[in-house]
Amino acid sequence: MRDFFIDWAERLITVFVILMILGVIISGIGSMFSGMPGGFWRGLALIVFGGLYAILMGGLMYLFFGIFRNTQETNRLLAELLRK
Repeated sequence: MRDFFIDWAERLITVFVILMILGVIISGIGSMFSGMPGGFWRGLALIVFGGLYAILMGGLMYLFFGIFRNTQETNRLLAELLRK
């Protein structure tokens, strides 16, 4: 049951990262063509730095789930070793 929740949490992270990147791109394009002075550069910076932020946060979330899975596997292997 625990693996079910972890698997679905990883899938939800994928969906959230994709939505975050889409939101950054749409916001950046909206800012670029808003007609404000300097809006193009602000929108470009929003796309670049917002995209970096989304990728880094998504990567960190996947890293944490990888650490969790690695800890589970180590626990299983140690329990198997102790049974011998």
